[in-house]
Amino acid sequence: MSRYLVLDGPDGAGKSTQARALCEWLRAAGRTVLHLREPGSTPLGEALRTLLLQPGTGELRPLTEALLFTAARAELVAQVIAPALAQGQVVVAERCYLSTLAYQGLAARPGVDRELLLELTRQAHGDCLPHAVFVLDVPAAVAAARRQARAGDRIELRGIDYHARVRAAFLEVARHEPAAQIVDASGSSSAVQQQLRARVQELLR
Repeated sequence: MSRYLVLDGPDGAGKSTQARALCEWLRAAGRTVLHLREPGSTPLGEALRTLLLQPGTGELRPLTEALLFTAARAELVAQVIAPALAQGQVVVAERCYLSTLAYQGLAARPGVDRELLLELTRQAHGDCLPHAVFVLDVPAAVAAARRQARAGDRIELRGIDYHARVRAAFLEVARHEPAAQIVDASGSSSAVQQQLRARVQELLR
């Protein structure tokens, strides 16, 4: 049974850690799993990831960011995700269009028009949309403390006020997305993983 699952949320919420653990659990259960990241997981996506995240790129207009993130996403969906689903695989992706709606839409000042972002999403995804988007929710201060353990990228280095807006934006965006499920990610890594596994089990029944 093919499924397209996404882990999304603010920087520092634990998406990569939880995605790796979820993939290991699914593989142990006999599933064929493809672990992806946005932007990335295609040659174009990785090139755009470097451009978008390295601090040396400097400030970009939210519209410019949205277009570049969507370009990477369009290639990932067409080249990798859709073929994997056609083969019956479970796709576990870090981030999706919800990030663009949150970061470049609601959290940016000024943000990109929501209808434009939704149209970009329709063009990039077509009918290939996630079955579930797990939004890992964590207070901005907790996320900032977690990010201190690594060198920040261009977006992570923005101030705490910005990241507080990002968190609020994800919660707002999730309210309007049928596939979105909010997961409390402020607890231990194992506790968060147990929540995710329980929800994924329901989707795979």
